[in-house]
Amino acid sequence: MDSGLISTVIATVGGGLLGGGGAMLSHRSNTRTAARLIYAELARNSAAVAYFRQTGHWTAPALSRTAWDEQATMIARRRGSAAFVTVHQGYEALETVPALAAGGLGDTVRDRLLNGAVRQLVRALEEVAAIARIPPDLVREATGLLDGSHPAPAEETGALTWLLQGVVPLALQARLAPEDVARLVSEPAPLPSASEAAATEDADHVVYDAHHNRETTGLAVARRTGQPPTGDAAVDEAYDALLATSAFARAVLGRDPLVRRPMTAVVHYSGDFSNMYWNGELLVLGDGDGTVFERFTQCLEIIAGGVWMGVREMMSLFSHAGQSGALSVSICDVFGQLVKQYTDGVSVEDADWVVGKGLLAPGVRGVGLRSLKAPGTAYDDDVLGKDPQAAAMDDYVRTGRDNGGVHINSGIPGHAFYLVAERLGGYAWERAGMIWWDALTVHAIGSGLLFEDWARFTATAAVSKYGEGSVEHRAVLGAWERVGVRMPER
Repeated sequence: MDSGLISTVIATVGGGLLGGGGAMLSHRSNTRTAARLIYAELARNSAAVAYFRQTGHWTAPALSRTAWDEQATMIARRRGSAAFVTVHQGYEALETVPALAAGGLGDTVRDRLLNGAVRQLVRALEEVAAIARIPPDLVREATGLLDGSHPAPAEETGALTWLLQGVVPLALQARLAPEDVARLVSEPAPLPSASEAAATEDADHVVYDAHHNRETTGLAVARRTGQPPTGDAAVDEAYDALLATSAFARAVLGRDPLVRRPMTAVVHYSGDFSNMYWNGELLVLGDGDGTVFERFTQCLEIIAGGVWMGVREMMSLFSHAGQSGALSVSICDVFGQLVKQYTDGVSVEDADWVVGKGLLAPGVRGVGLRSLKAPGTAYDDDVLGKDPQAAAMDDYVRTGRDNGGVHINSGIPGHAFYLVAERLGGYAWERAGMIWWDALTVHAIGSGLLFEDWARFTATAAVSKYGEGSVEHRAVLGAWERVGVRMPER
């Protein structure tokens, strides 16, 4: 810390102490207000840092420190200078991030420096939040996005975590449309208004039309339960997909409703929006840019997989990062495939096992976003690059991007499911699917589950349903062995 800063802290804190207890009391409300302003500024700036950690893209032209410059003296009036110093160091750390983002450093050095800056920023957020009396769960949400810890459940998360749930990896979308993603980082996750909820409370399935705007509240219902087709392809495709997802859950799994009623989607979101997100309440579906992606509503497995993010067990058992996040992505992909195969009456042998079949625009070399049958082969294109998905633990990717490689490493447990289904044959939802469902709803315990945990739970589910040593049990054990996930000893 420079000598000028030390002098400022000593002088300011000393003046406050000389004023006695009455003076300190007179400053309490002002101090809390100042801390809240500073916390809001730090939280906004930390969203840009978290986004950079996930994607490698720096989108903030400048990081604001107006609140700190105007309110720092209030923080320094507290009985010690520790809070002032901690928050100041957080701002100093923020100023190093654009330099790290500018390039010129190797990945190892950059990541080490970035990790140090993030630790300082987290400490600053926690320190000023304590003064501002920010609820601890909100603080954990903000700091969790920075330090990679387990975020809050989906219904409590903020804008960046919502973005991370997209079917298209955030890093890939950022490369294709960085200005679009940069704008969304600062926007709140969409939620229906109270009036909208009241207007659709007796409906099971509702589709809203955003008319290519970014608004997701105050929208008119485009189609709801019992209404006939509208003739708008996106509206009708989304509605039919929601209906098919519910039909599968009711007929195959015995779960109705699958998620909180009504099951809701927003279509025609923004202009040329190239992703699908689930925020714990509703799906947001783009029409694609027509150059790389077509409209997302045409892919039943994408919509069904998106809805699966809202299954209560999914929100309680998995985080959004690392192995746990990859498991979450894989399970959504698995059940998206099962809904599609059930709806189409397709067997294991005849299914394509592709997530996003038909999504890629003409001229793009690929078959979709991901493949459970052959991870790493979904696309190989000049614009998209090469599909990076891993099929086995030997290819597991450790990275700070893509939320710890959730869309890359999801190929490992996703491929394990395919291997089980391939071994058992017939219709995947009848045996392989029920093993995965029972593992999720009956046998899984804990939170932030890892690959080994899921391997154990699926093996337990196979034994419970079909018996130890059964063909189903052996199929599960063999699949995890083939993808290199060690089966924990009992």
